[in-house]
Amino acid sequence: MLHNLINRHDLVRLLEKLEEGALRKILGKVFRARGARVQQAWQKVDSPPIHWWDIPEVRRRWNSKITGDERLDHFDYFAEKYFGRSGRLVAVSPGCGRGDVELRWARTGVFARIEAFDLSPARIAHARRQAQEAGLGQVLQFAVKDIQQFDWPESALDVVIFEGSLHHFRQVEELLGKVARALKPDGFLFLNEFVGPARFQWSDRQLEAVNGLLQLLPERLRVRYGNGRVKRRVYRPGRLWMYFSDPSEAVESDRIRPAVRRHFEPVEEREYGGTVLNLLFSEIAHNFLDGSEETAAWLKFCFEAEDLLLEHGELSSDYLVGLYRPRPEAGKEV
Repeated sequence: MLHNLINRHDLVRLLEKLEEGALRKILGKVFRARGARVQQAWQKVDSPPIHWWDIPEVRRRWNSKITGDERLDHFDYFAEKYFGRSGRLVAVSPGCGRGDVELRWARTGVFARIEAFDLSPARIAHARRQAQEAGLGQVLQFAVKDIQQFDWPESALDVVIFEGSLHHFRQVEELLGKVARALKPDGFLFLNEFVGPARFQWSDRQLEAVNGLLQLLPERLRVRYGNGRVKRRVYRPGRLWMYFSDPSEAVESDRIRPAVRRHFEPVEEREYGGTVLNLLFSEIAHNFLDGSEETAAWLKFCFEAEDLLLEHGELSSDYLVGLYRPRPEAGKEV
């Protein structure tokens, strides 16, 4: 029997949604097929500043942990160190969303072509507009497509990119086998991924750490975006809530690390946390954008708290960036 199928916190959240007039949207999700729910969950192009990555200090922290320089992001770092600026590489990027990261990769000058696809027509339309406006329409080729419809070539690709998309795909083991077979022998798999608990089934220690920090933050920093309610606690969502919100969310995220290890050899891998900060800043990130000294001090305090928990082994990183080569004979059984 599945543990934590539904819990009282889900019922509280449901009541909040009903108060906000979201009944029709909720019922629509319940009665839609799985594929339609996934597409609806990712149909929006614009996103409010409610995630940890919306905080500039967080992104500089990522850079420091990944590249060693808060001013150098992973795109330029890996392009310079491993890909060169030849402009001849061919890449595939599944689950590209609105195309922001693909646009950034294209601007490195590394790629002759990046074939990217996503389920959302609205996001693909946005991605195409961005590419044309940037003068990169010949490099960036966006399509509305399900990953199950993609015909992986044999030993033809220089790079396969998963930027926050792999944890939305089922059958991770089989998929990575196909990726390994599609790459050239000297090709690369690039990951920038959530690899934490499947269906966001956070550990007890993780929740204890997050909620302890949350209680220390001043109330002004805990006001949730949109509804003005104060965020008082983070909980482990019920599996049914996750399924009806977005059936693809973190569906096999806990299987990514071992599956990557079986099919690929690491070239360079960096963990950058998020085990505490992702949960802590969710829905309240907009409060940390004022640039004040007080807010900066609270951010520093939260950063140091997560670092201590990770360094002492109480928690493991939920996010990693990695570059990998296919293992000899990897994916041949797929």
